Amino acid sequence: MKQTLHKVADTERPLWRNRDFVLASSSRFIATAGIGAVVVAIMLHLQSAAAAGNAAIPGPWLVAGYLLCSALPLVVFAPWAGRLADTRDSRTLATAASAVSAAAVAGMGLGMQYVDNYIPVLFAMTFVLDTAQAVAGPTWQALLPRIVGERRTPSAVGTMQATTMIAGMVGPAAGGLLTGWGGFSLVFAVASACYVAMGMGALLIRTRRGTAAEQAGRERPALMGGLSLIRKDSLVWALVLGALFFITAGEATNVLEVFLARGELGASETQYGLLAGVFGLGMAAGAALSGRIKTPPARLRILLVSMALTSASLAIMGLVPNITLLFVAYTAMGVACGALNACFGAIVILRIPESGRGQAISIIGGMTRAVSIAALGVGGLLGALLPIRSSFMITGAAGVLVAVALAAYVLPRFGHGGAAVAELHQPELHRHVPAP
Repeated sequence: MKQTLHKVADTERPLWRNRDFVLASSSRFIATAGIGAVVVAIMLHLQSAAAAGNAAIPGPWLVAGYLLCSALPLVVFAPWAGRLADTRDSRTLATAASAVSAAAVAGMGLGMQYVDNYIPVLFAMTFVLDTAQAVAGPTWQALLPRIVGERRTPSAVGTMQATTMIAGMVGPAAGGLLTGWGGFSLVFAVASACYVAMGMGALLIRTRRGTAAEQAGRERPALMGGLSLIRKDSLVWALVLGALFFITAGEATNVLEVFLARGELGASETQYGLLAGVFGLGMAAGAALSGRIKTPPARLRILLVSMALTSASLAIMGLVPNITLLFVAYTAMGVACGALNACFGAIVILRIPESGRGQAISIIGGMTRAVSIAALGVGGLLGALLPIRSSFMITGAAGVLVAVALAAYVLPRFGHGGAAVAELHQPELHRHVPAP
């Protein structure tokens, strides 16, 4: 009875007064800022190495190799990472992943300082870092409903994503400043410390998932059980397929945005950099606002509207006559994308059975990352075959059509309460609070 009363009191208080939620969101903010700084530092270093003739291969191939080493673990290891998240103690996984990440980032700095041919070391440590993050991601996300309670999960998802978006802007800026102040070694030292802080936060969180006592008597889930869970829920599967298209469209146009802003509209370097800033702020605002949605049907409708607005914004970008209106379009698309991501995350987490959330989240993450890699080629193909403005307009128009088709499929089935059934029937599980 004491445990139940503690749980109810803890999950009904405001999120900012929920100790474990504050620890989790703060830890992820610090780690996200840290990896953002690392990415900027590595990109700057690879560009400098190529420009100085210190690399054996051209700069674009260096960057492509780095991005591939970063993306592959999330795709290749998704089934195993998800199963770990659902069958092992969340505290152990989160702490271990943070420790491995800290060691990998430190290894990057040491390799650059003491190894003559350090590029292979840099790429290997990147692979190790993102392998650890492939495990950490679903572990933290699946733990969130335990921390705040099922009914508070949408608000928590929106808040967490908003803070992560802000960290994603702080990190790259910090990376550039730290590189200028103390060189690349300082960046890697600070980023490694960020992951140490994340590990300490994981140790301090009382809420746990996947403990030995919880797993006792349960069958080991199938390796691809996450995919089965996603496909079993027709709403989740439809939204995942729709999301894959929008990720393809977004990543493809990312390849072309510099040519639109700089080549077509004459944006300065500063203006081009600020576009990412207003987009990120828009995403943070959209994610935070989506956390205020109260009912599952409303959440589904907002998701579909956000898909349509995201696509419409892309089409408008192909029509704007000046850089000022491009800023407006980027801000609007950021808000729509933030709402889309937060609503999608909340719907998926609440509809997937609690015991399989880690697997489902990991599989979805692997699918989206694989599509984003392929979309880079799509963007290059669009840029080669079509004028830049036409590429944006065609991609945006296609996205609107997909959003309308998706709405026509899911709204009659889930738009009037059907989406609520699976969510509201998820059990409110007791939190596992270890004895002091």
